[in-house]
Amino acid sequence: MEIISKINDFLVEKTFAQGLGDGLSTGINELESGSITTKEQLIQSIVKVAVPLSVICLILLVVYAGYLLMSSQGNPDKIQEGKEIITNAIIGFLVVLLSVAILLLISNTLGLGVYS
Repeated sequence: MEIISKINDFLVEKTFAQGLGDGLSTGINELESGSITTKEQLIQSIVKVAVPLSVICLILLVVYAGYLLMSSQGNPDKIQEGKEIITNAIIGFLVVLLSVAILLLISNTLGLGVYS
C-alpha cells in the first residue's frame, strides 16, 4: 500500500500553469547540463519530464479529436478517426503512468530510494 500512497503523492499536487512549465524546464535543464551524478537523480529527472509531457500530449490530442468529432458532419470516417485518436491518447497516457508506477515499485523493491 506504500506504493499507492507514493503514486498518489506524486500525481496529486497543486499544479499551476507556470509551475508545470517550470518543472518541465527544470527537468530538461538537469538532463542537458550534465549535473546528474547518480542513477536516482537521472530517474527523477526523466520522470519530471515524462509525466508533464504526457499530460500535455493527452490534452492536445483529446482537443484535436474533439474538434474532428464536432466538425465531422456525420462523416463516419472522421468520427472513427476521432474515436481512434482519443483511444490511442488514453492508452499512451496510461502506458506512461504505468511505467512510472513500475519504476516506483522497482525502486522500492531494490531500495534505490527514488521518491522515498
